[in-house]
Amino acid sequence: MKLLGVFQVRQPLYIEIANEIKRRIVVGIYPSGAQLPSEPELANEFGVSRGTLREALGILEKEGKISRKHGIGSFVETPAKVIAGIEKLESLVSTIRRAGFEAQDKVLSTYETTISPSIAEKLNAEPNSKCYVIESLRYADGIPVIYCYDILPYWLIKDIGDLQLRKNVECMVDYLKTYINIKPYNYVSNVTAVLAKDPVDKLLQVNRRTPLIKMEGVMYDENSNPVNYGRQYFRSDKYQFTLVRQ
Repeated sequence: MKLLGVFQVRQPLYIEIANEIKRRIVVGIYPSGAQLPSEPELANEFGVSRGTLREALGILEKEGKISRKHGIGSFVETPAKVIAGIEKLESLVSTIRRAGFEAQDKVLSTYETTISPSIAEKLNAEPNSKCYVIESLRYADGIPVIYCYDILPYWLIKDIGDLQLRKNVECMVDYLKTYINIKPYNYVSNVTAVLAKDPVDKLLQVNRRTPLIKMEGVMYDENSNPVNYGRQYFRSDKYQFTLVRQ
């Protein structure tokens, strides 16, 4: 069956074909690690020359969607992911680095605002009282993989200028230990799957149909005082959790 007839020729054919193959990869017709049909088979299916098909495959190879092995064929690439445990309090940068990627932490902004009633309850703070926000990104090999939104209660920070010290360390735990003299003990959180929304989609460089892993919770110190409310959004194509149950 020729698929060419279903295309509206508004782009070069090789781009249309590349997009169709990408669609098939996304929906699982060509699963991760699978070998694509041979070039003659694909060229015949799309009703194009093998030269046109090779241009489409070249695009997919440059985008990292497939790999081509001379004399063997084309294979769907398995996306590289950071694989990390979820059962202990560990910096996100450490999990990225331990997985073999070059890790980077970047503080995007720090500012003062008022705390919503729902989050105030979690932090034992007065609704609409002052609080401080730190937004940051974690990168793996230069690609943004985690967006973090952290809220600190007003009583924790003596001077708003102290927020800038967060740039000197790689995570909230180290910031609290080093500069606020707080010893984080645990982080009680829940994990859900969500779709990317503005501005998270732009910060993580994904489209709004991309599924993300959302972790939301409260960090407590050794005296069980809530010291931080955080939301983290993880790119599910780049970061994977493991959970050990005993």
